Amino acid sequence: MQEIEQGSSLTHDAYLRLKKNKLAMLSLYLLSALLILAVLTPWIAPYSYEQQDLELGASPPAVAHWFGTDVLGRDQLTRVLYGSRISLAVGLVATFVALCIGVLYGAIAGFVGGRVDQVMMRLVDVLYALPFAIFIILLTVVFGRSILLLFLAIGAVEWLTMARIIRGQVLSLKQQEFIQAATAMGQTRWQILRKHLIPNAIGPIVIYTTLTIPSVILLESFLSFLGLGIQPPQSSWGSLISYGVETMEEYPWLLVIPGLTLSLTLFSLNFLGDGLRDALDPRTSKD
Repeated sequence: MQEIEQGSSLTHDAYLRLKKNKLAMLSLYLLSALLILAVLTPWIAPYSYEQQDLELGASPPAVAHWFGTDVLGRDQLTRVLYGSRISLAVGLVATFVALCIGVLYGAIAGFVGGRVDQVMMRLVDVLYALPFAIFIILLTVVFGRSILLLFLAIGAVEWLTMARIIRGQVLSLKQQEFIQAATAMGQTRWQILRKHLIPNAIGPIVIYTTLTIPSVILLESFLSFLGLGIQPPQSSWGSLISYGVETMEEYPWLLVIPGLTLSLTLFSLNFLGDGLRDALDPRTSKD
């Protein structure tokens, strides 16, 4: 008796293709380890991020301080770990905000079409023309500096590209037969968007999300470098790099270590995004 071959889902097939990409899987493991360290930082950090030792001052990496200390005698490893919590939180939360706004906005514009689509996308073009730094500076001046405001400000800037991508996907999907069938069955526009169009665009959404997170982290680092981001005594990778630049000639480890940590994270996110792109859309794979 011939055995019946078991089918596999698209998600399972994508996972198998992703497993073949060693660089993407290594990036996934590194990012997972980094997230675990960030969550466990209050319990594993060797010192408090505010603890100072003025007599010790800036000292190079040693047994007592693996990443060295800064001018105020604060442990650099502790500050990098706490900085990872801020930088990764900004990356994840701001990307989630951008994802929610961009997917909904782009899906509505593409599905409704006509003048509504034209007006909505012209608004996107106008917002693209505004310099984001001035926008965030204005928000900071009006509402004051806070982490929550930083999340919302970056998310409000990064959703524009997501909206364009989802609009293009919806424009191509809404001409398909299954959308016409759903319309003939009497489903509302909201039901078609929620049940058919957005789920069928999940591939580009996942891919662009993994590519947005490093962009957001880099943007937060840039703002902190300019003094518009996280304020002392809290730290992010950007603020640590900014501090390291000021003292790089005398204490190079204060710049090298947070810089390498940020670079490794950004590279890992980009490699993972490339791997997900090839896994979810095998037509783009080089194999």
